[in-house]
Amino acid sequence: MTVEKLATGFQFTEGPIWHPSGFLLFSDIPANKIYRLYPGKEAEVYLDRSGFTGADGSLLSDMIGSNGLAIDSNKNLVLCQHGNHAVSRIDSNGKMHVLTDRFDGRPYNSPNDLVISSDGSIYFTDPPYGLKEQVIHPSIFQTGAGVYRYKDDEVKLLTTDLRYPNGICFSPREEYIYVGSNHPDEPIIWRYTLSKSGEILHQSELIEHNADGIKTNDRGDLFLATDKGILIVSAEGKKLDLISLPETPSNLAWGAAAYKELYVTARSSIYKISQLQ
Repeated sequence: MTVEKLATGFQFTEGPIWHPSGFLLFSDIPANKIYRLYPGKEAEVYLDRSGFTGADGSLLSDMIGSNGLAIDSNKNLVLCQHGNHAVSRIDSNGKMHVLTDRFDGRPYNSPNDLVISSDGSIYFTDPPYGLKEQVIHPSIFQTGAGVYRYKDDEVKLLTTDLRYPNGICFSPREEYIYVGSNHPDEPIIWRYTLSKSGEILHQSELIEHNADGIKTNDRGDLFLATDKGILIVSAEGKKLDLISLPETPSNLAWGAAAYKELYVTARSSIYKISQLQ
């Protein structure tokens, strides 16, 4: 296994995703930008004003930009936007479309991370990290944090178990969805059993541990971005390994070599972990 620093000099990197066209996309949240990184090249700005396109940021924290990114079945970029309180999509012509920016008549807090199921449903977390003082403002935004499902212009609130829901991912066959918190007061990774229609049938604690971004491999092991590095945990919650990094990781994404290479956003830098078993 090798760890390679690919790029550095950013403010706070997050939300990496490997694009099937052969490049990495990632957010720099305070900079309000998405960058593109081709193998062997320098990072370039892919989208400016990626998470906040307004003028009045008085109700926002300094984390105004985009965060979690995903690619849909049509190769469109889907992004969580802190400052715009939205989940949006960029089409093949580069046009931004807001998919959802409110629930029950109120704006979201600051959509954080997302994952797209095989049927096109978008599951996303909505903590208050993008809001002023990074706390809930119930008179203006949502009255709490939540995990939501968006499909066909309909939004459903799935759970409010966590005050700071963060990373989110599926098990390989999508029978479970995992949601973690990186807040020190709620160190937990929840595992939710899903029905075929995407409803939560059952919940259980996978492991008592904080994590930012989370991903699974083809065996169902979880890779957790923690303050100590990338913690690998089995589907039963057993700690398997820890990959140390020079900087604290925030999120991670599988690359072109399926489950053999992992791209990691880590504060000011981007890393690539290769030759994973």
